[in-house]
Amino acid sequence: MRRNSGLITRGELEKAGFRNGEIKGLIAHGELRRIHRGVYADGRAPLSDQALLKAPLLAFAGRNVWLSGQAASMGWGLERVSLPKLEVTVVASATPRDRANLRVRSVRVPPHPSELRTRNGLRMSSIARLLIERAATGADPERLHALIEGAVRRNLLDIPDLAATLQRHTGHAGTFMVHVTCEEYLPHLDRKSGLERAFDRWLAKHPEIPPPQRNIKLGPWEIDCHWPEQDLALELDGRPYHTVIEDIERDNRKNIWLQANGKRVLRVTDSRFGRDKPGVYRDLKALLAVGSDGDCPAEYREAA
Repeated sequence: MRRNSGLITRGELEKAGFRNGEIKGLIAHGELRRIHRGVYADGRAPLSDQALLKAPLLAFAGRNVWLSGQAASMGWGLERVSLPKLEVTVVASATPRDRANLRVRSVRVPPHPSELRTRNGLRMSSIARLLIERAATGADPERLHALIEGAVRRNLLDIPDLAATLQRHTGHAGTFMVHVTCEEYLPHLDRKSGLERAFDRWLAKHPEIPPPQRNIKLGPWEIDCHWPEQDLALELDGRPYHTVIEDIERDNRKNIWLQANGKRVLRVTDSRFGRDKPGVYRDLKALLAVGSDGDCPAEYREAA
């Protein structure tokens, strides 16, 4: 039982010499607890989250099965483990009946290999696939956003895999909602220059902000916008800042170099520019107005 997180199957019990009556006796005396049909646990010990997630897979041992939907979210650590929310998908010509505390779904054709992952000994849907599964079964955009942000924080969101999975599932239930929800994370052609043009158009509407130098070299780095009199450098991050580790490290090195050479740095992502222009305005005006004593004028502490 230790090998399976404190779980044992009927097949394993029978292999160890237990007959049907003896198994029933162990259950009646509280030494075994039935979790799913043919899957048991030590009746005297609480079940761990790992065991709760492992049990549905053991219930379909020998079949092409994996944790899907909300159960996959639990397996990835994106949602709290909850027994009534467990779900598995099996490859079958007909959908097996649901079982107590277990939702069973089926597909006729095995998914693309990249859409199934094994983590902590649990076979489950990939992040990209589970997002589509959750959207198809009623998850709203707010819940999808929470799952995506959780995956990003844990460095689990694989952007190329997400794009490829959405492409494979074009037209399937849930795909469009995930695509819309993940829009800011997905790659786009000419995205950086698109943000630069949008920022320039926006800046032109605010003549009170002095025009910056654009796309100039400072030391080894190219800077999107530079106000030399105010020692301010502004960087427009036209791709999600968290998607590629190399980008994060390069941006950190650039920030350190600029700060070491007396520059203040403001980074504006396309996501923030699209959602929070008043905040960008406030931050930019405040940094441009900082005097030699480092104080920000009070009139610039309010959002535009």
